[in-house]
Amino acid sequence: MIGVNLFKQKDRKVGVALGGGAVWAFAHIGVLEVFEENGIAIDGIAGTSAGSIVAAFYAFGLKLHEIKEIALSLTLSDVFHWKVSKLGLSQTDKIGSLMEKHVGSVKIGDAELPLFITATDLLSSEPYVFRPDTDLSLAVCASCAIPGVFVPVEDKERVFVDGSLLADVNCRVLRENGFDVVIGVELNSYLKKKKPSNMFEVILESFQSMVEKSNRELEKYADVMIKVDMEGVGRFEIEKAPLILQKGREKAFELVDRIKSLV
Repeated sequence: MIGVNLFKQKDRKVGVALGGGAVWAFAHIGVLEVFEENGIAIDGIAGTSAGSIVAAFYAFGLKLHEIKEIALSLTLSDVFHWKVSKLGLSQTDKIGSLMEKHVGSVKIGDAELPLFITATDLLSSEPYVFRPDTDLSLAVCASCAIPGVFVPVEDKERVFVDGSLLADVNCRVLRENGFDVVIGVELNSYLKKKKPSNMFEVILESFQSMVEKSNRELEKYADVMIKVDMEGVGRFEIEKAPLILQKGREKAFELVDRIKSLV
């Protein structure tokens, strides 16, 4: 009799959800590098806030070394367009331009991998996952629109702000779309509270408890949560990009054997 172990089982469908955290999102690149180096193939990816930028680049086929080059060359002026209005301090147009420069004028559904981008619908106070026929740049801008910092993004009858408010690491959308193994990457779990150093930190610390609460709910849909400790690194300290990348690599490496056992 032939043993069943002689037949290769079909690989399980793997989805990864990337959370927000401004420049902390560079850590996602380090996590994805470790996956690639260990043969962990990703079948779909979700991204929220700054995590949606990395997720979009990856889903549209940019190589990790290309994404890293983009990240390491960025300055805050490449992201923020200071144009103060009664709704925010900056427009999101530079984020949209960044996407179009490296990916093009595309729809979410044009991605090589299934891509799920989440924002917060301000009028309904619910998380919103954009449809495949949505412009990629609009979705990413909406997902990144930190309240009080960026002007909200409007689309038809909806008004969007940062998705991290209600669905930072959106593991749920991956589970509900049939992914067998769901891995979440959270960038704020172990951050010890500290005195804010600028107005942006004040704003972000103000809704941090909401982010943490939503992540505890969404964590229920994950098989593995990679919680990268960002203590000592500010969310806008872009000059620390190499350190942030390394933090992502180190935490992913700690859990890589467990993940390999699932896939």
